[in-house]
Amino acid sequence: MRTLLITDLHLNSRVRGLLDAQCKCILDIFQKEKPQEVIIMGDVFMYRKPSPSELITFKRILDRMISSEVVVLRGNHDSETKADDGTTALSLYKKLGVMIITQTHIDHQRKRVYIPHYENEKTITSALEMAPEDYTIFGHFGYAGSLNSAGDADFGIKLSNFNNPTFLENI
Repeated sequence: MRTLLITDLHLNSRVRGLLDAQCKCILDIFQKEKPQEVIIMGDVFMYRKPSPSELITFKRILDRMISSEVVVLRGNHDSETKADDGTTALSLYKKLGVMIITQTHIDHQRKRVYIPHYENEKTITSALEMAPEDYTIFGHFGYAGSLNSAGDADFGIKLSNFNNPTFLENI
């Protein structure tokens, strides 16, 4: 299966012309690659409270991806609060047939574990430990030694915690 991984869209309407340029770039890549599946690994929006134009632009993007299965993980920019309760503007898009991941999700059919952004490091470590041995992990978090966007050290999760093939965003 041809899969397109997209990270850190940070859709932003505050800079004139940027939102349209972001939309065009994403859709050009999608059209060129023709994936059967798209995994958006978090930080869809630049700000925790996206503007109406940012919400509409993301819907336009998803509408064009209707021919593919789309999975979206919640990133740290995608939650209005820092709570790990799964509350997010991304939930608006579930009605489009998009799989929105706001809590750890195990897909036994595809042998995958999706781990969205969590503020609590223990939640991430627990999700890594429960991942079946031959499953691939897709996550929105860092590990010990990685830096976040502010240049701060991210979580204290050690590389030895990773026993599975892993794709990370936010490092």
